[in-house]
Formats: sequence, C-alpha cells, structure tokens
Amino acid sequence: MRLGAGFDFIFDDYNKIAVTAEVAKLLVPTPPKLGTEIVFEDNNDNGTYDEDDGDVLISETNNVIYEGQSQDVGFLAGMFQSFGDAPGGFSEEIKEFTYSLGAEYVYQDSFAFRTGYFNESEEKGARKFFALGAGFKANVVNIDLSYLFSASKVQSPLENTLRFSLTFNIGAGEYREY
Repeated sequence: MRLGAGFDFIFDDYNKIAVTAEVAKLLVPTPPKLGTEIVFEDNNDNGTYDEDDGDVLISETNNVIYEGQSQDVGFLAGMFQSFGDAPGGFSEEIKEFTYSLGAEYVYQDSFAFRTGYFNESEEKGARKFFALGAGFKANVVNIDLSYLFSASKVQSPLENTLRFSLTFNIGAGEYREY
C-alpha cells in the first residue's frame, strides 16, 4: 500500500521542478516469534524439564507461536492482519512503514536530473539509499539512468548499482476524439 504526494513548480515553458514524498507498507503478515513447547510430568516440582531428576517427557512440539499471529491465513485476511500482527505491538507496526522523498528538475521536457532518498527501519530490513539520476526524452524514446548509494551500515545487493531503462511511448503525442 502506498500513499504519496507530489507537486510541480513550473517556472516557465522550459524549466520545471517536481517534488514528491511517499509512505509505503507491505500488506503481508509479520512473521511470529516461534518456540518449542514441551509437555512433561514434573516429578520434583521445579518447573523445568530434566531427565536426571526423573521428569517424564509427554510431548514436544516445535514451531509453536509464542508471540504474534499465525501467517497461515488467506489473501485478504493477510492484508488486514498486517496492520495489527507485529509481536512488538503498535510501535513495531510503525517500523514496517517505509518512506521516500524525491526531486526532479526538467528542462524543455527533454532533459531531467533527479535525486531521491529511501528509508526503511533498521529492524525491518535497514535499506537506506540515496539515488541520483538523469533522463533524456526524444520523440517516442525515453532513456533513464540512476545510481544508488547506500546510506546504511548493512550491506545490500542494491548498493552502488547503476540502473538503466529504455522506454518507447507508442502513440505519444497523438490524441483522437471518438
């Protein structure tokens, strides 16, 4: 789920600056904290399982949810559950949101220079990036380049990457009224 806003500052027919901001959240259940449940007969009443003290193991179950909620839910239930299932409560739910900011300068609707920032909580992935980019538009072809700089202490496969895109706008500039 994304919520964003942007504004274009149009200075004249040739110069424009766009500013954007976005907040996003993945609509997937938060993984619960799992543990092992041991059921035993406590012969010495000390509350811990110890075979040497004569305790008898009745059953042992792995992967028991001791904090959080089950992820074994349907599509829609998972989307709604994602807003209240974090083991750490509301403060952990807030950390599941990411935010990003961006700015773009466009000259004559042909050349663009961009910069941006993306932030994710340290506990939920620790992705933090600055980006620089440029674009060129001619007729029906757009060419865009961007470079990502990591701002996080955690290494990521996305850091120091160059991205390239080539777009063909078929039918660009045409308008037919029916």
